[in-house]
Amino acid sequence: MKEQAFPATFLSSQNLIILLILLLSTSVNGQEASKVHKFTLGSYFSQGDYGSTEETDITYFPVSYELTTFPWVLSVTLPYLALQGPGDVFFETGNIGSGREGESEFVDEHGIGDVFLSATYQLPPVLDDRLFVDFTLQAKLPTADEDRDLGTGELDFGYQVDFYTTLERNTYFSTLGYRQRGKTPLFDLENSLYASVGLMRQYGEKTYLGLVYDYRERASSNAFESHEIMPFISYNPGKKWNFMLYSIVGFTASSADQTIGLQASYTLP
Repeated sequence: MKEQAFPATFLSSQNLIILLILLLSTSVNGQEASKVHKFTLGSYFSQGDYGSTEETDITYFPVSYELTTFPWVLSVTLPYLALQGPGDVFFETGNIGSGREGESEFVDEHGIGDVFLSATYQLPPVLDDRLFVDFTLQAKLPTADEDRDLGTGELDFGYQVDFYTTLERNTYFSTLGYRQRGKTPLFDLENSLYASVGLMRQYGEKTYLGLVYDYRERASSNAFESHEIMPFISYNPGKKWNFMLYSIVGFTASSADQTIGLQASYTLP
């Protein structure tokens, strides 16, 4: 059985990057603003053995809607998920060992994944309007089919605080969060802390390049802690569109060997 969605740190980093680009381009942070609607279509593919003897392939297509109305940012993500590999690898934790009696069975399934909800509250800027702080509550709803190994069937919660500041064309940001996982009799899942730091630089009026480092505590007694970096490039061809290409490079067995993702966002008004 596998967890259906992005690691908490990756999902948070990706959403924070796009949020920062939106805020920089529309100047809605730190002031009352009209409602901004954002629709995002993403695609993600990863492959790796996660410290096991067999490889696991994960294909993920999330569709998201986000509403920004200062000081709130509300979002919902509905994914389509395809999994091929041993039944003892979680996308978030890597190989945590089989939770079933006997040998692990091979999983080859696809369908609707778990729904993600998030609510972010943006505080007024501090330190002469140089530092911004956001608080976010996340929830993973167990909408994936547990019997088909597309989800854990349990409700998860995440709590995080984000800090970011922009100096000329450079934006520096960091995240500190905590993931509370629903318990399942199949696996020894644990709650865990996660953190990230990153830099994003604007080139010209339309292009952003950046790098994020993510750390995550192990999510079970049989898992490894995670250390990953995520290089990305974001391009705004106009005021309404944003395209983002990224990859993830891991340094422990909890990460995939190959990862690539692409997403497109459309903003109204």
